[in-house]
Amino acid sequence: MEVRRNEKITFRCTRYEKLALAEQAARCSMSTSEYCRSLSLGGRPRERYTEEERQLLRDIAQLKGTLQRLNNYFGGRQYR
Repeated sequence: MEVRRNEKITFRCTRYEKLALAEQAARCSMSTSEYCRSLSLGGRPRERYTEEERQLLRDIAQLKGTLQRLNNYFGGRQYR
């Protein structure tokens, strides 16, 4: 069952604070209201990785595997 949110809370902030909230919410792939709701209820929204960052992490994981195979090939423990 979907929760219906029909209550409204309004607060004042500067233009720069509003822009900062919108930017941070976008980095977390959330709307500004979702971001503010999460923060106000004690949550810690996490930034989502960009596609470029995800590709870099995949590349690093692949390099790790390659280095482990080389380490095993050349004798194991002496290179740790």
